[in-house]
Amino acid sequence: MIPGGRLVVVSGTGTGIGKTHFAEALLRALGQAHPRVTGLKPIETGLGESTVSDAARLERASTFHVQHFGYVFAESLSPHLAARHQGEPILLPVLASQIDAVRREADVTLVELPGGLFTPLSDDQVNADLARDLRPDVTILVAPDRLGVLHDLGAATRAARSLPLQVDAIVLVTPELADPSTGQNALELGRVLDIPVVATLPRASVEQLASLPEIIALAASVSR
Repeated sequence: MIPGGRLVVVSGTGTGIGKTHFAEALLRALGQAHPRVTGLKPIETGLGESTVSDAARLERASTFHVQHFGYVFAESLSPHLAARHQGEPILLPVLASQIDAVRREADVTLVELPGGLFTPLSDDQVNADLARDLRPDVTILVAPDRLGVLHDLGAATRAARSLPLQVDAIVLVTPELADPSTGQNALELGRVLDIPVVATLPRASVEQLASLPEIIALAASVSR
């Protein structure tokens, strides 16, 4: 057991599916109950343009602020490729040590990983390896509520168990373009997986999501 506050890892089945939006909402809900809540994105790519980083968005939703650390890459590539091109390998032990230090100071630390759970961070390590090394209290997997999600979540959770890494909860996000499966996947996931779908999120602002009963209940369960 690592001394300090709770640690939550947020990952997903891919990139651009709403992980950061969800993480912001969860941070705001957690901040209603804890004075020292912080959100981190220790690896980020695609920051060559003048856009607001995911790390900055998480910081804005936090109530406890720390000096930024981690790896930032300009190219919109898989982290292992961006790191290779920039000549700056991603060192998982360094990140784990830095996150552990934050965890000792905060009530709740939320770490959002880049891309999907099995996105490569090097030639032989993926996000799931970092998640395992962090020894989180809760691991949440975010996925779009659309056709194909049964396969994506089934594959990701089975692969995670082989590390081993426990996935504790699933959050579905309504996609911009719905399909006939949207709205039905949560029920089907309950039939084929033993991991609970704790929320199916509509397309809404961070503030609106943070006030949803499902997010409030998730924040309460994370705190236990």
